[in-house]
Amino acid sequence: MKNVTIIFKKEMKMSDLIDADYRLLLLLHRLNISLGFGEKSVKTVCEENNFDADCFIFLSNYQSNKSIVNINQAFDILPLEPFLYYLSSSHSYFLEKRLPNIRRKLEIVFSFTDKALQDIVLRFFDDYTLEVNYHMHYENEVVFPYIKSLLNNTRNSSYGIKDFEERHNDIDGKMNELKQILMKYVSGASVDQLLMINILIELYMSEEELEAHTSIEDQLVIPRVKKIEKGEL
Repeated sequence: MKNVTIIFKKEMKMSDLIDADYRLLLLLHRLNISLGFGEKSVKTVCEENNFDADCFIFLSNYQSNKSIVNINQAFDILPLEPFLYYLSSSHSYFLEKRLPNIRRKLEIVFSFTDKALQDIVLRFFDDYTLEVNYHMHYENEVVFPYIKSLLNNTRNSSYGIKDFEERHNDIDGKMNELKQILMKYVSGASVDQLLMINILIELYMSEEELEAHTSIEDQLVIPRVKKIEKGEL
């Protein structure tokens, strides 16, 4: 992986941004921005896809290199709605694509081994998936509509962002547990090693993505909403 030291700007070519950090391909995917953008700038591509270019650049810098100075200050001057859209789209990505894809690979890699081991691993993964599903659906159905009601001045409940903050649990811990189980305790002679390595790489990537996702919610969105609730923004 390249060391990302460049600070992304919306005037640069989208292809140059992706070439600097290929992991941002997943950001494009979550925002429903298709490939094939030619020599167009980030600003032009975002405009064509109805996504705020400044928010896109913020997410790119935040996820690639944490290079933003005074990060909360920079975040607070940006519109909040695009970030809610990004978070909601990320939920769909994890629940409908990333986690089912990992499960399919786990089924394959254990298909010719001890069925008891396969059952243990798949049960662990399914329990984790249920936890993530509950976590993300709560945000989609309760938290994000509440934030939108604040932004639209239509808040009509006693719910507050502190309620979310108090119950916002860590959803990437079990991902690490699964990694450790597969890496340390599954015999190399009993499974397809290349496929197992592929699964582990995907688990590492998922863990990084979930950490960034949770960080945006905890360090940026929640403090911002608290300020809105207090009338400071």
